[in-house]
Amino acid sequence: MEALELTMISDEMQSSITYMAQMRNALIAFTREVLVKDQDYGVVPGVQKPTLLKPGAEKLMNLFVMSVEFECTDKILDLQTKFIAYTYKATVRAKDGHIVTQCEGSVNSYEPKYRYIWMEKAKPDQATQDRLKAEGSGKFRKSSSGWIWVERTENPDLIGLQNTMQKMAQKRAFVGAILLATNASEFFTQDVEDMGFIDVEATIVEPTEKQAIARQQQAAAAAAAPTKATEQPLTVEPVAEAVSGDAPAVTEPVADKQPAKRKITKNTDVAAAVPDPAITGETRLAIAQAKDVAALYIIHKNNTGLHHNDQFIKLLSAKKAEIRKMVAA
Repeated sequence: MEALELTMISDEMQSSITYMAQMRNALIAFTREVLVKDQDYGVVPGVQKPTLLKPGAEKLMNLFVMSVEFECTDKILDLQTKFIAYTYKATVRAKDGHIVTQCEGSVNSYEPKYRYIWMEKAKPDQATQDRLKAEGSGKFRKSSSGWIWVERTENPDLIGLQNTMQKMAQKRAFVGAILLATNASEFFTQDVEDMGFIDVEATIVEPTEKQAIARQQQAAAAAAAPTKATEQPLTVEPVAEAVSGDAPAVTEPVADKQPAKRKITKNTDVAAAVPDPAITGETRLAIAQAKDVAALYIIHKNNTGLHHNDQFIKLLSAKKAEIRKMVAA
């Protein structure tokens, strides 16, 4: 049997390795110094990688001096069924004109974001509200005149979205092709912004008279209490029961910046699974007691300092999965 000889790294291979290393370093520096959050890329709770947006993909294309060509490879326009579908192929070329990579992106009018619209309806009774919210077909939305009840309805003007869907197919092909051409998949993902972490836009929070009195009493007690260097007990202020049955709001400690110790009950097992000193006990309790996704949205919105905290994101995602499982059951 012939002995296998070790393959030596050729000059061409070494050149490729050097180029790839330089390319990766350029991506890291470019992401830190040039790309802008919420403009060139977005961060979605529960997703490890940020999602690359079209402006960011355009900047990456310019960084590596590439060009992109589009070709429509499939198109369906059925006026009778109002079904529209586009598939585009994006071809990325290097500066010298050779093809670096190709990627296809598609879209169709049966995707929920196009097939349905939210229309204002008369507010139904509480039981109907709860049922429609669980189904994802009813919610409250804020308008110029206040809070209104809206329900998901079949879009009567799908044909009018033809150009919008055509551009979306091109965008998906473009972003995917740039990710492949620049080896940026290590740092970014794609199209997560279309998924959305929160599927409820707004919730009405209306404090009751008893809760308003309780808040006043707590504020008066806090003002009258002498300032101490010792640790003060934390309190969780119950928020007014929202129309969707939201979780309690988070209240920070009155006299001490350090979170106090609290007894973990069975209801807080989920929140206490991964202890993190950066997340207060109130926040953990609020997540554990959340009854729907809207409540998680409020917690996420009120804790801007924790938006990049991995443990905070994991707690929200775990609780969201638990809520989804309960609704499905």
